[in-house]
Amino acid sequence: MSERGAPDVSIVIPTWNGRHLLEQFLPSVVEAARAYQWEREARVEIVIVDDGSTDGTPEWIGTNAPAFVEVVVKSGPEGFAPTANVGFRRARFPVIFLLNNDVAVERDVLFHLVPHFSDPDVFAVTCRALDPRTRELAGGGKLGRFRRGFWRVHDDYDVVLGEEGAPVRSPGPFGAWLSLVASGGFAAFDAAKVRQLGGFDERLRPFYWEDVDLSLRAWRRGWQIRYEPRAVVYHEASRTIAPRFSSSLIRRASERNRLLVHWKNLDEWGWLLEHVGVVALLALTIPVRWDWAFGAALGSALRELPEVWRERRRERGAKRRGRDIERLFRAFGECLRGG
Repeated sequence: MSERGAPDVSIVIPTWNGRHLLEQFLPSVVEAARAYQWEREARVEIVIVDDGSTDGTPEWIGTNAPAFVEVVVKSGPEGFAPTANVGFRRARFPVIFLLNNDVAVERDVLFHLVPHFSDPDVFAVTCRALDPRTRELAGGGKLGRFRRGFWRVHDDYDVVLGEEGAPVRSPGPFGAWLSLVASGGFAAFDAAKVRQLGGFDERLRPFYWEDVDLSLRAWRRGWQIRYEPRAVVYHEASRTIAPRFSSSLIRRASERNRLLVHWKNLDEWGWLLEHVGVVALLALTIPVRWDWAFGAALGSALRELPEVWRERRRERGAKRRGRDIERLFRAFGECLRGG
């Protein structure tokens, strides 16, 4: 904590063979860090965790980045969750701003994110992401509902800002704009709470659904995730994953991790039975749909089931149940539509 009371911030950026992306996007992050340091008299560090790159990333950072940028080189590649967790453990300050290596940020992004953490119930705050070419919404607040055996977690909403940059309406009785998910690519986290949850589940490698899992666990603990529409970042989807992995591997990883996240976090027996029924139907119709990627994902997920079941038992003391979370977001969605 600085003398003026502004929390110090650790910015964590996982990367793998992303030197060309850091060359393009890191300068905006450095500028935002310096702005917060100067105007809030707070400390900011940038921790770049390199997942075994072979493109000279560590050397480039050592030569070109300012002194408050640290590079942590790990053996790899292991994937996003283990790499981000190294950053979570290395971070020294109470607020962690987690960014993908292909994200640019506005200069004032930290000014809008950090004040939320004065509320002890806040676990994370997710940013407003715009497409850098079109300036259209690429990621906003996430609404959530359980439907047809699965959590639907990717429904975005946005908030209109007025000429002064403030929302033109209020979130009503909720007191803040809520989000079911804090994006792993552009969200700030309470460092102590992240560590209490053990960070991302490293089973969910190489990528996808690890942020949903962490977010659901946070909500179940009784914490809150918020959306801050004034905290603007720029992100072009699939810039890092799609060019490097086949579509079939991406699909298998996504489906496998989606199944594991549901098996860990579905705490309503009615929902779990509905989920099992839907998954069984999908499995039985694999030959008809020629969906061999789902079959491979299901087989891989089933091999993890014993450990997942043990983790379910550890979460029995959660303060919120799934229906409580869905009820909250149903009411919040009605508030958005009604105003």
